[in-house]
Amino acid sequence: MMDNTGIIILAAGSSSRLGTAKQLLDYQGKTLLMHVVEQALASQPARVVVVVGAHAEEITATLAGKDVVVCYNADWSTGMASSMNRGMTQLLIENPAITSCIFSVCDQPYILKENFTQLFVHQLETGKGIVASTYADTVGVPVLFSKAYFKILIALHGDQGAKKIVEQHKDDLATIPFDSGGVDIDRPEDLKYLWNQMVSVSAAQEIIKNNCTWEYKRIRNIGNVCGYIVAEPIISTLDIPHFRQSSMDGYAIKFEDRLKTLKVVGEMRAGQPSVVKLMSGQAIRVFTGAPLPEDADTVVMQERVKRDGDWVMVEDDHLAIGLNVRQKGSEAQKGTLAFAAGALLTPAAIGFLAGIGCREVLIFEPPKIAVIITGDELQEVGKPLAFGQVYESNSLQLRAALKKGGVAEISLYQSEDDPKKLEAVLAEALRESDMVLLVGGVSVGDYDFVVQTALREGVRPHFHKVKQKPGKPLFFGTKEGKMVFGLPGNPSSALTCFYLYVLPAIDQMMRRPHSLMIISALVAADYNKSTGLTHFIKAHFKDGRVLPLHAQESYRLQSYAQANCLLVLEEASTGVKVGDEVQVILLP
Repeated sequence: MMDNTGIIILAAGSSSRLGTAKQLLDYQGKTLLMHVVEQALASQPARVVVVVGAHAEEITATLAGKDVVVCYNADWSTGMASSMNRGMTQLLIENPAITSCIFSVCDQPYILKENFTQLFVHQLETGKGIVASTYADTVGVPVLFSKAYFKILIALHGDQGAKKIVEQHKDDLATIPFDSGGVDIDRPEDLKYLWNQMVSVSAAQEIIKNNCTWEYKRIRNIGNVCGYIVAEPIISTLDIPHFRQSSMDGYAIKFEDRLKTLKVVGEMRAGQPSVVKLMSGQAIRVFTGAPLPEDADTVVMQERVKRDGDWVMVEDDHLAIGLNVRQKGSEAQKGTLAFAAGALLTPAAIGFLAGIGCREVLIFEPPKIAVIITGDELQEVGKPLAFGQVYESNSLQLRAALKKGGVAEISLYQSEDDPKKLEAVLAEALRESDMVLLVGGVSVGDYDFVVQTALREGVRPHFHKVKQKPGKPLFFGTKEGKMVFGLPGNPSSALTCFYLYVLPAIDQMMRRPHSLMIISALVAADYNKSTGLTHFIKAHFKDGRVLPLHAQESYRLQSYAQANCLLVLEEASTGVKVGDEVQVILLP
């Protein structure tokens, strides 16, 4: 534990990429700054200070809840030195007993807690006043300075930085190799280090979940809300039933008269607008749903009486007072909660709400979704195929999957492999929709323009590759709360990515239960794979067993058409044997 050492993270610069602060670029599910902060905290220093300047409000908000001190450097634009002495001053205010400090930048994606602890340990071992990281024959950060250098650090100004101090005190310097330290994000081309990092399936799903903030509520007629989620509590405006009523065909009596021979003096049917008063010694014929006569408290089933003309005798040894009577308000009482917010509107729920007089419901509305199909090789179904062309199927299968997923407003676009044309289509889709599915062109080929176009349109990237098969080149980004998915062009990959990532996002937007059910099953055939990627295998589930199907290639849909599930084999798996228990995702 570095209880006498503080860490200062310099995050004041204005350098920005793709419309967002460099510090807030995503790296494997979190911002670059958050990655460095968490690694610094994990090394257990006495204090962590983050120096902010440009984008201070936005950056500070992302650090809420973290055990760090955020200080603002009003002079950040004058150079690195002002941030270093501002951080050093704040660190000594927080903990005057500090005997060493470590400076780190905010944009090193490969920094780990060990990079901080090794500096601390090496300083103890060597007794040197400065311990720096080295990479590519360069001395750099993170770098540790002992207390003897605190005044010098506070006195820095302009473009002066840690390297100036190191150069002047090489006799008091020890170094530790940090080969990956040369990777920071200072130029647009440096972003390749972020893009080349694949995220795991679980990380990708968590990133999408954390960025799924869209929410829209709408009042709909009760006859058009099946499958939606109620967005507010529903309070009953009436007592339902609105009157005491019979739940059986039979005879209404006073319980105290059950041992008497009773005279039948009339009948009451369902919907009867007036109520008859029941006198002692009388019975009234009633039917299911009919109002109960005044002063009657029990209904005897017609099978449990003996009738002779206008007279009846009760023959029910188990008769109890109130039997077969629906009390007023027994279904719903006026002014009380009838249906909770967040409940799923099933057919039964719709029937219940209609039964208590509810005509309209506020629900979580599904998003408007735009599907953009890209690719010069695509031909419309029904037209002849030229050499090099394939029939376009993604728009049809995704539209069907979206409709089945409860999405009603779907806009379809098609774009050539031309960046300018795609940019215009994407701009329109982002204006008119809540979610955009870009299909095809998300890989890294010379004619795969989708990701670059999304970035030019101000879409903030969150990840571009996932450790899975099929569907590794999957892009996800956001713009002003709207979600943008770049799905692979291969139909099998596109559909798999839809089920794994897009459909759960729609579920979350609509606040409904997950559309996909995950179960365990016994595998019915051997299946081999290499480690490194999670495999989603088209399969068929029946009677507790799951059979991997043929034709698993990403361009083939024949086996998908026969599949009712995806068999899941995790990254570390080398395959399964007959009888092994596996995880299965049942397809909707």
